[in-house]
Amino acid sequence: MPSYTASIPNERPEFVEPGDHEVEVVDAIETISKGGHEMIELKLKTSAGSYLYDFLVFIPTAFWKIDAFRAATGEEVTPDQDVEITADHVIGRTGTARLTVEEYNGKKRNKVAAWIVGTAKPATQPQPARRNDNEPF
Repeated sequence: MPSYTASIPNERPEFVEPGDHEVEVVDAIETISKGGHEMIELKLKTSAGSYLYDFLVFIPTAFWKIDAFRAATGEEVTPDQDVEITADHVIGRTGTARLTVEEYNGKKRNKVAAWIVGTAKPATQPQPARRNDNEPF
């Protein structure tokens, strides 16, 4: 039987201390930035259970950040290669992000200061379930 140590219901950390933390992309949506550029909004979960958001904005001055995210989550980045990214392809990726703490409207929250390259397992595409011919339907 599974067990755990109980805490106060609905209490989860709002932020983690500054530093390098393992994060997972738990949701992503394709949207438009305030400046009118294509963007993927990433919802990230830290290993401590807190959530934060990061944004991949598709403008030339921000391509370095998209490359850093891809590399930090295990994808091989080849210079001068044209790449298409969709929100669905980044959900489930994990990597290390350097997080800072900022205060907004009196509440502390995390922000991604940098994606740490070289710490993730290679990114994989979801594989279709394989059927074992010896098992019943």
